[in-house]
Amino acid sequence: MINNLYNNSYLTLPKAKKLLEINKMLTQSLKLEEVLKNLITAASELVQVTDTFMIYLYDELTGKLKLAEAIGVEIQPLKKIVFSPGESITGKVFLEKKAKLFKSEQEIDFYMSNMSEENYQFYYEGVRRQKIKSAFCVPILYKDSCLGVLIVDNFSQDGIFSKADLEVIQIIADQSAIALEHSRVYHNLLQKNEMLSNTISIHKKFYQLNIDGEGIGQILLLLENLIRSKVFHHETNIYKQDSNYYPIVRGQEILGILELERPFETFPEFEQLIIEHACSAIALELTKNSALLEQEFHFRHEIFNQLLHDLTNSDLKRILNYLQWNDVSDIQCIIIEGTENPLWDKNKLTDKQWLVLSFETMLKSICSNSFVVTNAFQLIVVLPDVKEYQLGQIINEIETITGNDKQILIGIGRKTSIKQISISYSEAIQSINYAKTTKQSNIIEYAKLGMERLFHEIHPQRIEIFIQDKIGKLLKTDLLLIETLICFINKNKNHKETAKELHIHGNTLYYRLRKIEDILQIDLNNEKEWVDIVIATQLYVASHKK
Repeated sequence: MINNLYNNSYLTLPKAKKLLEINKMLTQSLKLEEVLKNLITAASELVQVTDTFMIYLYDELTGKLKLAEAIGVEIQPLKKIVFSPGESITGKVFLEKKAKLFKSEQEIDFYMSNMSEENYQFYYEGVRRQKIKSAFCVPILYKDSCLGVLIVDNFSQDGIFSKADLEVIQIIADQSAIALEHSRVYHNLLQKNEMLSNTISIHKKFYQLNIDGEGIGQILLLLENLIRSKVFHHETNIYKQDSNYYPIVRGQEILGILELERPFETFPEFEQLIIEHACSAIALELTKNSALLEQEFHFRHEIFNQLLHDLTNSDLKRILNYLQWNDVSDIQCIIIEGTENPLWDKNKLTDKQWLVLSFETMLKSICSNSFVVTNAFQLIVVLPDVKEYQLGQIINEIETITGNDKQILIGIGRKTSIKQISISYSEAIQSINYAKTTKQSNIIEYAKLGMERLFHEIHPQRIEIFIQDKIGKLLKTDLLLIETLICFINKNKNHKETAKELHIHGNTLYYRLRKIEDILQIDLNNEKEWVDIVIATQLYVASHKK
C-alpha cells in the first residue's frame, strides 16, 4: 500500500513521507493506549482543519461501540456513550464498512437522527454543545472484520473536508487496523498469562484448605469472597440442568451441586475458573470424607461380627458403650437386599454412603441408637428396643428411600437378647432366602412364618425324599392333579370354593380327588395322612416354585 502512495494524485510528497513515518510509528508499540494516541496524533497532523478526532472501537463482549481515544472534546461524557451497530453515523459506518463524507449540517443531522436520547445527551456534552458542520467517518478494517471507526468533525464550516482528506485518513485507518489487531492479540496473551498465574495461585489456596482439613465450609467461604457472590452446596447425586447450578463431578459421577446466585455463564471467565477450582476442591474433600466413611463402615462390620459371637462381659460393655446402648432388653435384625440388582453401584463413590446416611437419618427420626452395617451388597439394620408400630414405620420408610426403581427384599428376624443377636440375624437371612424362593412377598417377617420356617432347617435332600415319599407318584402321573391338590389345600378343603377357583364342575373336582386318593393310596379325610400330604405339597411348592 505504501509503495503506491506516490501514485495517488491527492498526496503531496510531504504527506506521503508523513504516512511512511506514521506507518513506522504505529508498529512501534503493542500497547493499545499508545497505538490509539499515535493514530489520533497522525490523523490530526494530516488533516489540520479538523476540530475533533474520535476513535470508537467495537467491544465483542457487549456488542457495542465505545469511545477509545479522542482530541478536541470532553472525554468523560463521551466515555459514557455505547453505540449499537447501525446507530448514528458511528454505528452505520461500522455496519456498512465503507467510509462516508458529510458536507452539510443537514446531512449529518439525518445520519444522527436514530441516536438514542441518552447517547445524544452524552454526545452533546462531549462536543461542548456545538453543531457539526462537516465530518467524515472511516471504518478501521482488518481482513473482513470492522474493529471500529475513526470520526473527524468540524464545527465552523460546511463542506470543509474533501475526498482527499477522507482517503488519507482511510490509509491511516488501514495501517492502524494491523497495529490494533497486533495490540489485541498481545493484550489477550497478557490476559491469559495473568489468568494462568492467578489460576495457579487460586488453585494453591483451595488445595491448602484441603491439606489443612478445613472442610467444605471454608472452601465455600473462600469461593464466595473470590467471586463476590453467595454460593450454596447441596449433597445430591442427582443433577438437573439449570443455569444456576454447577455440578461437582468425579469422573462420570455427580457428587453434589453448587447453587449460584446467578447463571454460571454470566460470571467472567476468570470467576468461572475459580468456581471450577472450588468444585475440584470440594470433590477432593468429598473423596477424602468417603474414604473415612468406608473405614467407619469396615469398623462397624467388625463390631457386628463380634456381636455375633460369644463375648466376654468386658468386650460387650465396650461395644455397648461404642453403640451408646444402655440397658438394652431386646435386639431385632433387619436385612435389606436388592432382588435383581444391588442396592448401590459399587463404581460410584457416594452411592452406598448416600444410602446408609439416608437410612440413619430416617431411623433417628423414628427410634434412637439404631445400628446400620453393610455386608457385601446387603444392608443390615440392628434395632434396640423397637416397638411394633415403629417397625411398621421403618419398613414404609425403607421402601420410600430405596425408591420404586429398585426392587428390594426385606427379611426381619425376631426380637432376642443382645447375646442372642446371631439368632435374630440368622432368622433375617432365612426370611430373605424364603422371599427369594417363594417370591410371594418382598417383606418376610420370620415370627409370622408358619411351618415354612422349619423348611430351611432341614437338609434339601431330606426334603426331596419326603416329597417323593408322600406325593412322588402324583408328580409322575399328572401335574393337573397336583394343581388341584394345591388349590384344595389353599381353600382349606372347601369343595365349592376349590371348584370355583379351578373353573370346573363339582363332579369333576370329586373325580380328581378320588383319583388322587387312588394314586397315593391315602384317605384325604384321614387327619394324619392329610397333614402329611399338606406338608409335602407345601415343601414342593416352596422348593420348586420359580
